[in-house]
Amino acid sequence: MIATSAGLDDGTVSALRRLWATAFDGFSDDDADHAFGGVHVLLRDGSTVLAHASAVPRTIRVGEQAFATGYVEAVAALPGHQGCGLGTRVMRALEPELRRRWSFGVLATGAHGFYERLGWERWRGPSYVLTAQGPVRSLEEDDALMVLRFGPSRGADLSAAITCEDRPGDAW
Repeated sequence: MIATSAGLDDGTVSALRRLWATAFDGFSDDDADHAFGGVHVLLRDGSTVLAHASAVPRTIRVGEQAFATGYVEAVAALPGHQGCGLGTRVMRALEPELRRRWSFGVLATGAHGFYERLGWERWRGPSYVLTAQGPVRSLEEDDALMVLRFGPSRGADLSAAITCEDRPGDAW
């Protein structure tokens, strides 16, 4: 199932929150809020959400160039269904949505191999968060960021500085 956040009913939103609570350690309300506002791919068994991925609109700067970006959030499968290809299925279904809606895909992860198999590339440049006080280096994210380049972002320099705007909770 592919749906926008506005198209999700209350039962689905509750099911997503249950999925994230069981799939992630310490998934905060801010983390959940970050997953809404864009497009979702869900695999369901009745009212149970087995796997999920979403992308939300953000502006990401590479050097001085700003890209309308689909920022991937809350990729998860229920613990009893992990390792069965459900994460791959939701990410493969999300990719055409990224390409249709935005000009760049970005995510932060510790599971590099999973995303590399799907065509994502590791970011090699320094990362920053644009705060009210100006850009602030985000060293802890340098190893976590991955991108999917296409369309206008195809030539984005993977070693350039990459910057996101600040937000509550984790900026990246």
